[in-house]
Amino acid sequence: MAAFNELWFRHAPEHRVGELLPLAGFFHPLDGVAEWNLLYGDRGFLQYQFVVADDAVVARAIDLLASHRVPSFLAVLKRFGPGSPGPLSFPAPGWTLALDVPVGPPGLGPLLDRIDGMVAEAGGRVYLAKDARLRPELVPVMYPRLDELLAVRRRVDPSGVLRSDLSRRLGLDPKEGS
Repeated sequence: MAAFNELWFRHAPEHRVGELLPLAGFFHPLDGVAEWNLLYGDRGFLQYQFVVADDAVVARAIDLLASHRVPSFLAVLKRFGPGSPGPLSFPAPGWTLALDVPVGPPGLGPLLDRIDGMVAEAGGRVYLAKDARLRPELVPVMYPRLDELLAVRRRVDPSGVLRSDLSRRLGLDPKEGS
């Protein structure tokens, strides 16, 4: 990863003025790199993203990841404003940190669990569209309007036919008592 980052940095010209870039190349630069996902090794990678109003939580999360030597090939830090009125809207005022991290560093699961706890305690949330490992008990803490969504779901799908791996893993299926 360090070698790739160095090559990517050296590839960019030192100075650009008045140059128009295609949107796809600007917003999705890795799409121009063939088989970029192989840089993460045989076990692949996971995407992890959270939003929290307290910038100290973001700084602490970055410090923890660095101290545990968890590499991230892609890291994006953005300022968010209010989300949409939907009960599972992810955006919230504050900072969002999105990371792609390789699967496999020792202690990665417990470390991300620790960060999840910090995020939940600060009133933030993990992005469910990218989630592969959040503990089910944190979902209602992070998404306090979850009951509204579940009520609609029970009304429009009383038999619980519409299910996903995510809803099963997080215990959000009507057939499982939610």
